[in-house]
Amino acid sequence: MELRNQMVSFFGPQFGFGISFVKATVNPITMKKYLIVCAACLLVSAARSQGVGIKGGLSLATISNYGSTGDTRVSGNVGLYFHSRISSNWALQPEVLYSGEGVKYKSVLGADRTLALSYIQVPVMLQFSPVRMFYIEFGPQLGILASANVKDDNNNKTSVMDGYNSVSLSLNAGAGFHVTRQLGFFARYSFGLTDITQGDNQTYYSNVGQLGMTVRLN
Repeated sequence: MELRNQMVSFFGPQFGFGISFVKATVNPITMKKYLIVCAACLLVSAARSQGVGIKGGLSLATISNYGSTGDTRVSGNVGLYFHSRISSNWALQPEVLYSGEGVKYKSVLGADRTLALSYIQVPVMLQFSPVRMFYIEFGPQLGILASANVKDDNNNKTSVMDGYNSVSLSLNAGAGFHVTRQLGFFARYSFGLTDITQGDNQTYYSNVGQLGMTVRLN
């Protein structure tokens, strides 16, 4: 992984807090290694999982460095999770999610536009439960771009896939609680670590806040 020689301060507009960290770019070979590791973790956890479930909810997405015209895009997320308990307090939870991301903005002529990015996200979350039925979590996330479109007010779409990288890397942090053994709720924030665009001189990171519900199936 090649780290840029600068510190970037990002402030999450949805949650009102900030974090400073080093942003990174990942070359294709390194990204393939991450993909293999995530796939291996997912397969192992699926085979040994003590709990399989579905999850989904609301996504509040922004893209950094989009200027004053950039605004939050409200979308959704849905997918599967595979929960494996490591000890009484620790658990590992890989997931496979569809995630709607992007940003709302105004064109040069002032027209409303939406950059709609669709990703298949593969987070691998390490969860810690300080008390029963509550947990905090963090972990890396690999994203695979499924589609990239610009939409106008009439919902007409223009594909912009050629301008975006096919894979991305993020860091997730969040918390959740279980109402019952089957039902729970979560909040998570995904900090983009890699530039999602290609072929330009700008650097853009996808940042997404998530609020949702989990339903355990077994």
